[in-house]
Amino acid sequence: MKPPLTTVAAAVSTTFAAVLLAMLAACGGQPGRPAPPAPSASTSPAAPSRAAVPSQAATPGQPSSGAPSAGSSAQVLSSWLAYPWHWPNDVAAPGRVTHSPAVPPVPELVQISVGSHPAESGERPFERISFTFTTAFPSYRFEFAGKLVSDPGGKVIRLDGQDVLEIVFTQAQAHTADGTHSSIISQPAPRIGYQRMADYAQAGDFEGVLTYGIGIIRPVLQSNPQFAVRAYEVETVTASGQHRHTVAIDIDAGNPGR
Repeated sequence: MKPPLTTVAAAVSTTFAAVLLAMLAACGGQPGRPAPPAPSASTSPAAPSRAAVPSQAATPGQPSSGAPSAGSSAQVLSSWLAYPWHWPNDVAAPGRVTHSPAVPPVPELVQISVGSHPAESGERPFERISFTFTTAFPSYRFEFAGKLVSDPGGKVIRLDGQDVLEIVFTQAQAHTADGTHSSIISQPAPRIGYQRMADYAQAGDFEGVLTYGIGIIRPVLQSNPQFAVRAYEVETVTASGQHRHTVAIDIDAGNPGR
């Protein structure tokens, strides 16, 4: 039986915010085919609803006053834990975070990045995939789905590994407002090749619903461990004044029973 979720601190320190930005900046990958940049945005997100996780009380941290990480032109405004380490398929505490962005404009996905982080300073090893949007944070849910199905169409999309972590954003899109181009400026190659995350694919970008799947590698082929997942949210501002909203999904790369 898994232990109950621990209470999340009410605010994230500015030091941690700077560290988190450095970790996000380090989550690199081979860039995808560039698309025209999304328009600048300055809309602040509405307060997220996380009632699905009873013990959570996370709120945005104070704006970061530290210098941006090396090689980054962005500064952290706030960051917070949106969903603590937990198995997202737990019906009592599902992997779901709700926002109410003012639309239009619909938040556009501009960047995907991945990174592998070894265990250090008491933190478990984890692997991260991050999604960065314009204007605001969309709502999203994530769960282990066994397979990835295209939306619309219902076609099964093949991924490596023995399971799939499905991530569904609502009130979000990966194309420009006129529908003529992808809004994604950079993204890694589909093949990730980490210990836990094998690869990823987009499964849908239709009527404000944006779906991705991550191929998950189990430590033992016939096992079905309950991998813990967590979600961080980070709001940054670029040197040109564009606000960016990053959802970082972390997957436990250590012992699934922790």
